Amino acid sequence: MRVSTNFALPLSAALFALLLVPRAALAQATVANCPVEPTQGVPIASGDVYSGANCTLYNPGDVDGFVFSANGGDTYQLTLGYQGGATQVCLTLYDPNSAIIIPETCTSGGLVKENTLTTTGKYTILVMEAGGQAVDSYALSLERISPLPPDAEPIGLSHAVVGTIAAPTEQNVFTFYGSSTGTYEVTDTYTGGPVQACIYLYYPGATTPSTLSGCTSSSYSFQFKPPQDGTYMLLISGGGNDATTSYSLEIACLLPTCKQVPYCKLADTLSYSSGTLTMNFTIENSFATVWNAWLTYQNTMVRLFAVPQPITDSPAHITQTTTLSPEGNAGVLSTLTTPKNGIVCSSWAQWQTGTP
Repeated sequence: MRVSTNFALPLSAALFALLLVPRAALAQATVANCPVEPTQGVPIASGDVYSGANCTLYNPGDVDGFVFSANGGDTYQLTLGYQGGATQVCLTLYDPNSAIIIPETCTSGGLVKENTLTTTGKYTILVMEAGGQAVDSYALSLERISPLPPDAEPIGLSHAVVGTIAAPTEQNVFTFYGSSTGTYEVTDTYTGGPVQACIYLYYPGATTPSTLSGCTSSSYSFQFKPPQDGTYMLLISGGGNDATTSYSLEIACLLPTCKQVPYCKLADTLSYSSGTLTMNFTIENSFATVWNAWLTYQNTMVRLFAVPQPITDSPAHITQTTTLSPEGNAGVLSTLTTPKNGIVCSSWAQWQTGTP
């Protein structure tokens, strides 16, 4: 047996502890250091942030390249943050046919470029110095604006979400259901950090934020009546997009005419090192479910757990580990189920554990 049999006990303890934590929960993007040079063709996806010591243009003419896949009609937001050096950092975006669709644009602070893509395929982001004469550092993030990004976290009404913009250019994205019969108040409260907390409201299908959007170094609130029933998006970032900040977010229904819609979220990211597989779950559900997970490798599938999952009305982040010898690509399947509807949310994550 290559899987640790002591997995269930710590997981049960974590689930019990989950019932005792405050309603607030952290919302985070996927932050990683850039790989060491040369950095060409580095994969990046919606919700990814590259920031760290390796995100540096070392030599005159040094160029770092990142690649993402997109469908024609998708709208993406690229954010580049200057992190120090003698000049500026610049960004260029190429389409799958190597045509420039965002010309070289430079910044000594934070730069946000949004583009609705016309071609399905792989897009290339190049990051370089302005003039290529110095050593400069940067941070880079990517976020899909439309359709709604896969990294968005659904949130319920009247439940505070505590979040951190932990890396420059990071963006936290949330969704909620808005009904045209209701009136809502959105409150973004700055809780610390070198820059303001900014919040942007997107209506269903919109690619530009509402004029109600704004930044704050204290607390910023706005009220609105949705023009249509649908899913609305809130994007939070640090002011200037070149530093970190922290915040608290809450959405309230001001009149008893807001429609409450059941929702759930289940996500998992994996990592592996020295015989240990780490599973980073994000879970949220506005109704009671059963939470299941299975580990699969080679031709084997092992059930990790099946436990009742009570209502969890703010995103909760649970990290679990299990021992696993190198087995090539391994995967974790996780589901939330109800007796009436079966699988209501699911996640599938895969990781290369090394040659057996």
